[in-house]
This record gives sequence, structure tokens and C-alpha cells, in this order.
Amino acid sequence: MEYRLRTAGNRNMAIALMVLLVMVILALGLCWRMYSDNRALMARLVNNRETILIPYGADTPFSFTGQRGDARYLRLMALSWLNLRLNINSENAADSHEMLLASACDGAEKTLKPVLAEEKARVTTNDGGSVFYPKDFRVWAGSGVVDITGQLSLTYGMHTAAPVPKHYRIRTDIRNDRLCWSAFLEVPDAQ
Repeated sequence: MEYRLRTAGNRNMAIALMVLLVMVILALGLCWRMYSDNRALMARLVNNRETILIPYGADTPFSFTGQRGDARYLRLMALSWLNLRLNINSENAADSHEMLLASACDGAEKTLKPVLAEEKARVTTNDGGSVFYPKDFRVWAGSGVVDITGQLSLTYGMHTAAPVPKHYRIRTDIRNDRLCWSAFLEVPDAQ
């Protein structure tokens, strides 16, 4: 009888030791996982090289780690530059175009100045305006290219012309620690 109690006690002790061993192994695995996750997060925090920008009065700051930014930021900047060029009337055309040229990369404004002067003259002489309604955006954040398609509505005095489909391509660069556009092109439609 004493032998049975002793073997039953040894068996219970062996089961308890096995359960404790499994619990210790699981606890060590959990500790290792927490240690490695903490180490990876600390390395990410220490080596974080994010740039945080608040563009042209937007409510939300954008952060990015690349040279040009993420797609959301490039889309917002391209839309603001497009608005400065196309959403104009006879009263604000000069100021809008001046702000647009101020955000150009060094030397890029030379190619756009004649086009802007022609657009400004067309709007101011006819007491008109233009409004661009974007329909589609395509952003290549790696190369800094933004394609925007939409409808351009023109008004001249009391007359409104039919909306014209337009396609613009804006290339962005980082120069002198600021984001600027280096090309602002109207892409002809393939019809």
C-alpha cells in the first residue's frame, strides 16, 4: 500500500514537473518574443529619419522617410499647384501664378512663364475665369510624378464654354531641402 502511494506521488510529481517545464518554456518564449519586438521597435525609433511637413495650410501634417514623400503628400501638393495654375479669375491670376512660380525648382519656371502669361492675358482681357475639376490621380512616389486628369471649365464674361478634358503631369523634386516642381506639363490626349 505504501508502495502504491509512493508511485502515485512520484507520478503526480512527474506530471507537475512536466507542466512546470512546459510553462517555463512558454514563458521563456514569450520573454524572447517581447525582447526581440522591443529591440526592433527601439532600433526603428533610434534610426527614424522621418520628415514632417504641413503643406500650404493643410490641417494634417504628413511624415515620410523617402526623398519626395508618400503618395498622399505628393497628391496634395500637386493638387495645390494645379489649383494655383488653373483655378483663376481676372482678379487673382497674377498672384496665383506668382505663388506657383515661387514653388518651382531653380530654372523650371522659365519654361512655364510664357504659358502662364498667355493664360493670364486670356483671362484678364475677357474678364473670365477657369476652374479645374479633377477626376483621376495617379501618383508614382518613387519618381515623384503625379498625373491628374479632369475637366477644365472656362468662363468669359457672361459666357461659359463647354468643359474641356485635360491631362496634366507634374514632376516633383527635393532641392535645397524643399519640395518643388521641376516640370508642369499638359499631356495631349491620344485620340
